[in-house]
Amino acid sequence: MYQKTTLDNGLRIITDTMPHTRSVAICIFVGVGSRYETEAQAGISHFIEHLHFKGT
Repeated sequence: MYQKTTLDNGLRIITDTMPHTRSVAICIFVGVGSRYETEAQAGISHFIEHLHFKGT
């Protein structure tokens, strides 16, 4: 069963113990994107995504 913890700064951390494994996995999710863009910013999230994943 997973555990949800919220830090004082608002960061949400979800953890799950998997005793049968000898590894660690980390996922980072950021609550941003086109849903939060103004009309003047339209498309900037998609552009930044391409910069990040294409390494330019």
